[in-house]
Amino acid sequence: MSSGTPLYQNLDTEFVNLWSLLRKLTQQGFIGRVHVELPDYSADVFLDGSSTPLVREIDRAANTETIEQGLLHRVVLRARETPGVINVFAGADEATTQPTPAVTPEYQRTFDRSRAADSNILPETPEAMSEAISNPVTHEQAAAPIEGREDVYRSGSYEDWPAILTATGELIGAVERGVNAAGGDFAALFGAVRLELADDYIFLDPIAQTLHYSDGVVSLRTQPAVGVFVAGLSEALRRTVNLVAFGDRERRVRERIALEILPVARRRTDTLERSGLRPQLDRIAGTIVI
Repeated sequence: MSSGTPLYQNLDTEFVNLWSLLRKLTQQGFIGRVHVELPDYSADVFLDGSSTPLVREIDRAANTETIEQGLLHRVVLRARETPGVINVFAGADEATTQPTPAVTPEYQRTFDRSRAADSNILPETPEAMSEAISNPVTHEQAAAPIEGREDVYRSGSYEDWPAILTATGELIGAVERGVNAAGGDFAALFGAVRLELADDYIFLDPIAQTLHYSDGVVSLRTQPAVGVFVAGLSEALRRTVNLVAFGDRERRVRERIALEILPVARRRTDTLERSGLRPQLDRIAGTIVI
């Protein structure tokens, strides 16, 4: 797509936080293009100084190409799920859409070889090690990584925000009761987890105050994509539960939280299912809810 030399070349998505990189470039007033290359998928983010950059996605497995504004979170989720590389090209000529060639077979072979060589290596970054230690698998279904799956989140297919926020407030309230009953300080723990996840899910940033929660009621100043909201919120609640569910009392705490969630699951079944929150309930509690 470009004959120029990348400003940053072959950045590994396993070590570089794409969302943080995009935010930093935007804050610096960068003009150019960020190219993300994954197996069977690529994306270009065209940064031209606008608050909502144009994004092109090419899904070679599905043989589709999409060009829209505001798809940043979807690209970030794909980059988090699948190892790949990022290249950054500077210049006004890079900030406009151009035809994109498919990934070459040689690139695919090189990528596959490198991933096969690394497949048995434990995570080496502090963040990856911390995640592995602090979030043990307690239930196969609950721990299954499903962020970004279109069959779960169905991006853009459900936009009833009043219903979503009502169900969300009740869900957070249920987790809050369970955490506090276990002797934890939900407000402090949830706030700390939100700060940890702010780079990946900016709406969770407590400093930005986009999301506000109090006494079972949630409000949003601006609405992200529904799938992004579900992924970020469920991960925040899961991590908050993990901070109090450990040791000899882990099973008891998780079952108590599941019991708190159960009435919400039954009362808000339709909204939770259609928004993508319903499949996350077991994962949040770390045990079967219903």
